[in-house]
Amino acid sequence: MTTADAVREHALALARTAVDRDEAVRELEALCGGRRVAVVKARQQVLSSPEGSEEPAAGRAVELLDELLGRLPA
Repeated sequence: MTTADAVREHALALARTAVDRDEAVRELEALCGGRRVAVVKARQQVLSSPEGSEEPAAGRAVELLDELLGRLPA
């Protein structure tokens, strides 16, 4: 499993729960180890996944990943 896969799965899992947004983003940041490319790939995977477009949590997962990207250095 790649880092991007792990980040995607964890983002979706967090999106399905009532976890605090900041806490969720911190968890994802720790998981990705600051690897921006892994977060970008995870985001793309959520958006391109056929089941991702049908799953309500997908939108929240993308929001969490977007916030994480805003916190990571470019």
